Amino acid sequence: MIITKQMDIRSNIKKYFDLAYNGEAVFVSRKQSKNVVIISEEKYNDLNRANRLQAYAGPLISRSSSKPAATLSSDSIREDNLKKLRNIGDLKDNWNGNGASAFPKTIIDRVTDLINKLPIQPEIFPTALNSIQFEYDNSRRDHMEIEISDSDEAEVFIVTYFGEEIEESIPFTYESLAERIVQFYG
Repeated sequence: MIITKQMDIRSNIKKYFDLAYNGEAVFVSRKQSKNVVIISEEKYNDLNRANRLQAYAGPLISRSSSKPAATLSSDSIREDNLKKLRNIGDLKDNWNGNGASAFPKTIIDRVTDLINKLPIQPEIFPTALNSIQFEYDNSRRDHMEIEISDSDEAEVFIVTYFGEEIEESIPFTYESLAERIVQFYG
């Protein structure tokens, strides 16, 4: 971490932006302790992803596995997802503190069936709209969300590494979802 003053940033902004872009956090001390930190977009996105995971999945994740997530097998990830789904199914009305409804058994059953079939397991999250959201990140640093509800269609939202946004509706069938996931990783 680089520590500097606001005045130094003004006169050398390119230098400090380049440092942040290359992975160095730049701490800028300001009057009255109104300090800021400059980080790269990549680090910012990583922090957002980690915060989102903690906020939504933290209470749902089983603490029983002592293995790091990166070393878990597909079967182990599938089992963790099934545990999360059971916990999501146990959520009561107002589970998020903002009036969200409990999840209908039909959605939990539908997503459970899908999780048992999918070869590439997602991160899963409950939404306040009575849907379950699947999230995937590929090696190109693209991000894909698939929202599953009682509808006959699944909503897909993709943000590419370059900021392009893609929205589409696809039929809710195992085949169409599996094909979309494979395309995302392809």
